[in-house]
Amino acid sequence: MNALRTLTARRTWLTPVVLIVGLGAILPAVYLAGTVDPQGHLSGMPVGLVVEQQAGATDRGVAEDVAAALESAAGGTLAITRMSRSELATAMHADRVAGAVVIPEDFDSSIASLFPGATHSAVPVLSILTNAGDGGLSNGLLVGNLTPVLRGIADGLGEQLLQTAADPALPAANATLLSQPFDVVSLPYAPLPDNAGMGMSAFYYSLVLVLLGFIGASLVSPLVDSALGFVPSELGPLVARRSYAALSRRATFLGKAAILATAAPFAALALQLIAALLGVTVGAPLVLWLYSAAVIAAIGTSALAVFSIFGPGIGSLVNTLFFVALAMVSSGGTVPIAATPPFFRWFSDISPYRHVIDGTRSLFYFDGNPAAGLGGAWISVGVGGALGLLLGLVVTTLYGRVRAFSRHPRESVVTGSSA
Repeated sequence: MNALRTLTARRTWLTPVVLIVGLGAILPAVYLAGTVDPQGHLSGMPVGLVVEQQAGATDRGVAEDVAAALESAAGGTLAITRMSRSELATAMHADRVAGAVVIPEDFDSSIASLFPGATHSAVPVLSILTNAGDGGLSNGLLVGNLTPVLRGIADGLGEQLLQTAADPALPAANATLLSQPFDVVSLPYAPLPDNAGMGMSAFYYSLVLVLLGFIGASLVSPLVDSALGFVPSELGPLVARRSYAALSRRATFLGKAAILATAAPFAALALQLIAALLGVTVGAPLVLWLYSAAVIAAIGTSALAVFSIFGPGIGSLVNTLFFVALAMVSSGGTVPIAATPPFFRWFSDISPYRHVIDGTRSLFYFDGNPAAGLGGAWISVGVGGALGLLLGLVVTTLYGRVRAFSRHPRESVVTGSSA
């Protein structure tokens, strides 16, 4: 009877109910707030602009006019930066731009060929080059925002050219060509490797790395506690209660971190082998393995530190919000950072998932270029893992010095119950 009264007491059921309901409100608020309106939140998407040296003698300078009009029309949605072809190659390889607009070297001469008297006419083509490694949504936003702007510029330029012609006898064919004086095409700057999931393979690979660290910590912590006799262990109907081993909080935390770090390289190898069987390969498999193992160990150690601070219940909630919910929306893996609300852009700087994806993308799509995110990812993983280890050591040491926080089992005298 006392057990039943304890189970139905308010203190038993109220807290988990409140936490679950709160989670039911927080999770959709996080996921939907950051993803429902990428276009509305788009600001400062980095775009290169290449105006090639114009060939042929013309006095129109139309290419420069189009470039200036694009810079003026971009507003705050797109951040246009002029660069040369070589600078564009460097920016693309370092994943510094979402794409680029290229005005070809024959643009002015082709515009001149649209007027009467030319021996042949050639409609120039402006190219929108997408950075395929940034994923389909980033490419879609880039093309979706640039295309109408360039079409509008073409319409305005067509009106100016027709006014310039000012010839009542202007042939209909020339009038048609001048009304739409250039075309716009979009294509990837460099194709993705095979089995890249349209630029999403790095996102899901990184997600597995984070989950291995986060879930690994969630597995290691209770298993070690049950091995120490701190909590019973259950496997189906089987229940084991081992003799309690009086180990300090700090020693327990270090033991858990050591177990997780030992498992990390093997888990990373298993992940990489499965990915290879599915056709996902990289140019530097050894670096990917080392990087993946470091990510799992760093995320897992940090998650164990959170468990040490808050305990398994609230600790699981904190870890879920920090390492998964908030981190996923602010990772840039699905929705570009430039298309998320300001809070998520700020959080992306401290989110481990953002840096993990940057490093994985670099290895998957940018030849492991440190400037494309791998260098910063190594630093983030190292600093994050060290901070997690330090935080766990400091907290467990401080808790161990307070007698009221002791983990040693002791009898509790029940003086009453609450309904």
